[in-house]
Amino acid sequence: LIRGGFWYRKFCTEERDALRSTISREELRSTTFSIKFWFQTKLLPDMKRIKGVVASGLDGPSFSDNMHFDLPSGTILGMSEADNRSPFFVNDDGSIIDIRTPHPTFSLHVFRRKDWGWELRSQVYVVRSVDNDRTEQLWDNYASSLIIEKRKKGVPCTRGDVKYKRREVPDVEEIKEFLKW
Repeated sequence: LIRGGFWYRKFCTEERDALRSTISREELRSTTFSIKFWFQTKLLPDMKRIKGVVASGLDGPSFSDNMHFDLPSGTILGMSEADNRSPFFVNDDGSIIDIRTPHPTFSLHVFRRKDWGWELRSQVYVVRSVDNDRTEQLWDNYASSLIIEKRKKGVPCTRGDVKYKRREVPDVEEIKEFLKW
C-alpha cells in the first residue's frame, strides 16, 4: 500500500472505525441483535442449573435472535410479548443505551467485538449484533470458555433468597471484571 494513496487512507479509516466503542443511531436502527442472560433466570425455566453455583445463561437459548431498536418509536421490537415495545434511550455519544422494562431499568454499555460486530452489555443481559441472520457461532467464544469462579472474600452474592459462593462465567478477564458479583 502506498502511504497517502486512496486505499491506504480508506484502510486507516476502517481501522480507526473498528476501535470505536460508540454506535450511531443509524447502526443501532439497522442492526439485528441476539440477546442472552449472563446468568440463569426464572424467565427461562429450561436453563441449566448447577448446585451452589450461579450458572451461566450463555450456553442456553437466546431470549431473542431478532431484537431491533426501532428509533422512530423509541422502543425495542422482536422480543417476548412482555418485553416487546420496551422504551429505550441512547445517550448523545452512543456509548450507553438505557432500557426501561417491566423489570428494573438497565443500561447497556457499547463495545466493539474483534469481528467488528457490536456487543451491548449490562449486568443482566448481553446483546450481540447478528450478521446475515446467522447466529450459529455467535456465542461460541463465551459458551466454550465457561469456568466456575469462586467469589472473592467479603463480596456478597445473592440472587433472590439464595447465597452463592461461585458463578459460571466466560474465562475472559474483561468480562469477569465487568460483571459485578
